[in-house]
Amino acid sequence: MSSEKCTIRFKIKVIPRAPVTEVRGRMADGTLKIALNAPPADGKANRELQKFLAGEFGTTHLSIRLLSGITSRRKLVSVDAHSKLPDWFIE
Repeated sequence: MSSEKCTIRFKIKVIPRAPVTEVRGRMADGTLKIALNAPPADGKANRELQKFLAGEFGTTHLSIRLLSGITSRRKLVSVDAHSKLPDWFIE
């Protein structure tokens, strides 16, 4: 099965206003912690998250969907049509 055809869903807890956008590990329940170099106002943090994940998964920002948690720090994310899996996701 090609990785470009499957959809991945996972939970994220974002940390806005960080000095750099990066993955900061996993929580006990498997939720990924991602720091974002953007404020949580006017959708800036969500756009930064989509841009970051698109780069990490080798896809476009249109393939990154926020399924829930648009205004929350806890989000459910879907990644479609990815061309690679980042090391931090496989661990």
